[in-house]
Amino acid sequence: MTKKLASIILAAGKGTRMKSSLPKVLHEMGGLPLLQYPLEIVQNIKSDPIIIVVGHGSEIVKQRFKKNPKIHYALQKEQLGSAHAVMCAQQALKNFEGDVVILSGDVPLLSLQTVEGLLEFHRQKQNVLSLASFRLRKPTGYGRVIRDLAGEVIKIVEETDLSLEEKSVEEVNGGLYIARLPLLFKALKKINLNPIKKEYYFTDLPQVLHQMGYRIGALQVEDSTELSGVNTRLDLAQAEKYLQKRLYTHWMLAGVSFINPDNTHLHSKVKIGFDTILSPAVHLLGNTQIGKKCIIEEGAVLKDSWVGDGVMIRSYSHLEKCKVEAGAVVGPFARIRPESLIKKNAHVGNFVELKKSTLGEGSKANHLSYLGDAVIGKEVNIGAGTITCNYDGKKKHKTKIESGVFIGSDTQLVAPVKIGKNAYVGAGSTITKNIPAQALALSRVTQKHIAGYSKRKKK
Repeated sequence: MTKKLASIILAAGKGTRMKSSLPKVLHEMGGLPLLQYPLEIVQNIKSDPIIIVVGHGSEIVKQRFKKNPKIHYALQKEQLGSAHAVMCAQQALKNFEGDVVILSGDVPLLSLQTVEGLLEFHRQKQNVLSLASFRLRKPTGYGRVIRDLAGEVIKIVEETDLSLEEKSVEEVNGGLYIARLPLLFKALKKINLNPIKKEYYFTDLPQVLHQMGYRIGALQVEDSTELSGVNTRLDLAQAEKYLQKRLYTHWMLAGVSFINPDNTHLHSKVKIGFDTILSPAVHLLGNTQIGKKCIIEEGAVLKDSWVGDGVMIRSYSHLEKCKVEAGAVVGPFARIRPESLIKKNAHVGNFVELKKSTLGEGSKANHLSYLGDAVIGKEVNIGAGTITCNYDGKKKHKTKIESGVFIGSDTQLVAPVKIGKNAYVGAGSTITKNIPAQALALSRVTQKHIAGYSKRKKK
């Protein structure tokens, strides 16, 4: 039997119950759009081609995934049901012979193992159509999988069309299918318009194929949550909760400690090294990577950031698109903005902000400072209240501080300016010119004392 495999992802629905201007499949869970999850699955099983059926908000969906060259799109102009949506992919698959996986774009909890299991089942049984099913004690609202006395699937019956006997059936349709092409499209053309809903139901396909004399199979999935669709924001929140449990379970089994896992938020692409400890209310977002033996304290937020081994991120620090090398300490209450680099064993303290700056190995900026567009060498001490004045109203300018420099407290460095190696800057100075290596720079106003001032002021 052929091993060629294609995929159709149905993503044309309006998602009206989301009450949103954004297409439903672009709402995010775990930091990714819902559509990303089934898309990654069909990529992992090496589907080629991959067809996404779009409708409502089609241009927004295409824009979101424009960097993926493996995707082809089919447009469903009118919402005429699930069978019609699949038929919209016919042109894109007109020359394809093999199997096609059909799944929805709003089922983000589906696992790769479940799809691979259904595919293996489909090919072993040599079915023309295989579907995933599951059992519910109270299956109200679900289409029932009806089998004959020999246990073979003969049809799916929707809730509104169930006979009294069929209502007792507990096996329900999971909405995940694998079908054989080009037979699929031939059979879809035989489906009649539902007289009540005025739609073509894909769930009518098993009965059509059975009447044509073909074999249909259903494989029961143990965890029905995998097949749950997201139709409302409540569904989205529940799916997110389930995903978070899946993520923190994975990382705890990989050697990461969570002090309160239910109060920690992870995105799906995050990576964490073993022996790292995460405190409550930590948010690790985007493509953040955390090294081994790190401590991330309460309330820290890291987005698209890289953190080396043995780093401590103290409470309520915010890091975005930055890099922190091994042994560094950040925070508490520090803000590290994009394109910043904190090198080995450097310290960034409380209420310090770095913007597009490099803090060299072993250097320290421990208190109340703004360092923007700065390149700072090794073993530099940045005193409390230091500011790099990097903006002249039109352009940003760089400050360069070479290794071994001591910057006194309450210093303003007016860029562009360079502080030479091992130089000293006295506290309270405003530096507007380059300072040579080894020099001491002072720019204070001469201190004066006015005798008897206090008595005169009171009078």
